[in-house]
Amino acid sequence: MILVMAFPLTVNLLPLTKVLWARDIAHQIVEQGDEQQLWLINAEQASEAMILCQQLARGELPDKPQASQQHVASKMEWLAIVRRAPITSGVLLITLVLAFLTGLGSDLEYVAPLSFYPLILLPEPYLVADWQHLLTQPWRLLTPVWLHFGALHLVFNCLWWWDLGRRIEQRQSGQRLLYLLLVTALLSNLAQAWEGTHLFGGLSGVIYGLLGYIWLWDRLHRPVFFLPQAIVIFMLAWLVLGFTGVLTMIGAGNMANMAHLGGLLAGLALAFLVSMIESSAHK
Repeated sequence: MILVMAFPLTVNLLPLTKVLWARDIAHQIVEQGDEQQLWLINAEQASEAMILCQQLARGELPDKPQASQQHVASKMEWLAIVRRAPITSGVLLITLVLAFLTGLGSDLEYVAPLSFYPLILLPEPYLVADWQHLLTQPWRLLTPVWLHFGALHLVFNCLWWWDLGRRIEQRQSGQRLLYLLLVTALLSNLAQAWEGTHLFGGLSGVIYGLLGYIWLWDRLHRPVFFLPQAIVIFMLAWLVLGFTGVLTMIGAGNMANMAHLGGLLAGLALAFLVSMIESSAHK
């Protein structure tokens, strides 16, 4: 973290923090003695934040821009977010496109090439219950993460991917996020397939992997992700409820519980292993 500027306690920093979050500049306001300090996660954004701080000090930071200015600013902010998180944005786009093509899992013709087990459509749809096909069709180890069955399933996973994925890509790197995606997708799909032969899919195993990685990383290092504890508790409670069968009983659908657990354990393991490797490299 890097200290950008300190302000008296009497200064209202709410307009500044709104603009910073709108521009996807991760930060913290810390009260220290008789002043407020603005700290950034990413040092590369310090110059942009400093300009905004100076505008606030001069009274030039607008609280409520005009509607036309706000529209243009919003477009520019979204473009800036996409540029700073191309992996997160790209995976989200692929997810939405495939959700549309597969009809949210209802069009079996498009589902068949993406499922873990081969799906034979004629004369009646059925899954081939073996693993030998993976030798010639290895993409099936990963592609189930892009199968979503229902709008709620899709929206839930997309929102969590957008939040957790951007945290990792912007505060570490896109390469790190891509590695995490591939490894957690692989292990969560294998865990779910190990449970039995059935049609499954979704990004939720990967999301639990990112959650585990973020949570453990911030405990092994100086925090950089600052994931609220309430989110961790909620996701773990959701995981436990999935295993109890309560969510299925109340109509939330069948849960890929082993994928969730496999992804979570994979994320925790990756955070630990990468930490050990980086610590050894710095010695």
